[in-house]
Amino acid sequence: MEPDFWHKRWSQQQTAFHQPDGHPMLNKWWPTLDLGTDARVLVPLCGKTPDLRTLAERGHRVTGIELSPIAAQDFFVEQHLSADSDELDDFERYRADCGAGTIEILVGDFFAASGQTLGPFDAFYDRAALIALPETMRSRYVEHLFTLLNDDAPGLLITLDYDQSQMNGPPFAVDEEEVNTLFDAYREVKILETGARLGGKNMLAERGVKSADEYVYRLTASA
Repeated sequence: MEPDFWHKRWSQQQTAFHQPDGHPMLNKWWPTLDLGTDARVLVPLCGKTPDLRTLAERGHRVTGIELSPIAAQDFFVEQHLSADSDELDDFERYRADCGAGTIEILVGDFFAASGQTLGPFDAFYDRAALIALPETMRSRYVEHLFTLLNDDAPGLLITLDYDQSQMNGPPFAVDEEEVNTLFDAYREVKILETGARLGGKNMLAERGVKSADEYVYRLTASA
């Protein structure tokens, strides 16, 4: 997707993909990653998800990467957090303490993020990054993601699968076979939960999707 696509969506508040209460599966499955309290957690293409706060309140040092400055600024306003700002390489950075942890959002292109500057991270959380990207970009995304992580960093991944002919993404349909293909070289993939879902504000139903399945995966290093 071109950056202008996302800038336009945020400037026009076309954000039905946003879940104002966060994702209900995060608290259920995040503990299975068995992380230390102060782990550094990467949240790619984070938008303004309150999941950032959920992770920080566990004591984690959370870094979101987001293209839209509107999303980043809205996050701190809506979460009633006073953020400092500065610049880090090609990114504008917003940072605030939150609970026992911290939250920073780096505003800029995810693919410009450098492991030498930012990393390594101890874990990642992908609720809406992979499914925001067209098929032609997904392998590049996964390859770059793992340049920012520790060798054994686990992750929690949430995807959607539906009949792609019913709607042009995003969000795009990413089925189990593709997830395994994309991540096989990096991590062991395990499905934790699957269930029917029709998206925030009935976004998918409004766009003609009759049914959609949501998958929660845990990705861990080989034993």
